[in-house]
Amino acid sequence: MQLRYLRRRLRAYGFHSRGRAELLGKGEHCPVLHRRDRLAVQGWDVRWFSPAAPDRIATLAHFDGFSVLNTHLAERSPAVREASVRTMLAWLGETDGPWIVMGDLNATPADPPVQALLGAGLRDALAGLPADGPGAATGHGWTGTADGRRIDHILVSPEWEVVEASIARTRPRGRLPSDHWPVTARLRLP
Repeated sequence: MQLRYLRRRLRAYGFHSRGRAELLGKGEHCPVLHRRDRLAVQGWDVRWFSPAAPDRIATLAHFDGFSVLNTHLAERSPAVREASVRTMLAWLGETDGPWIVMGDLNATPADPPVQALLGAGLRDALAGLPADGPGAATGHGWTGTADGRRIDHILVSPEWEVVEASIARTRPRGRLPSDHWPVTARLRLP
């Protein structure tokens, strides 16, 4: 239902995704969207993290001059998150940068999975915000709190200039749009 809603409302955007239940087109998606009037996708794929995380996927999309990976890492197992990050790094190595890596990583910038991505050369677009504490929360479990852990990320390869980045805490029509606050970044390739 949410997917249909977004497709109807965002008609100017190309939408690249398949759900976990791929044959049915259902289940969680990790979509990559782009404005069709600004970018043309050169190719895209949805990949499974299995066997480390058999129910988790990532969408990789390649545009002229850069690539994007969007994912949602396992919530309950730090070991599975770390294995998934090793897989992600292998995927990133298949294509020269620049890269944008984004999604719910279920880990803060201080945790080993995100540290591994940063150690591989990615930068935290939201580096000016704390990993945890007042004003840091991205996941809020439908409470609307701003205090807690920053587990949603936009990570970029060194080629990108981060013009601005933030956690968006708007409530359209007074309602929470999700159980997570969106993270946003405006990026530029010099």
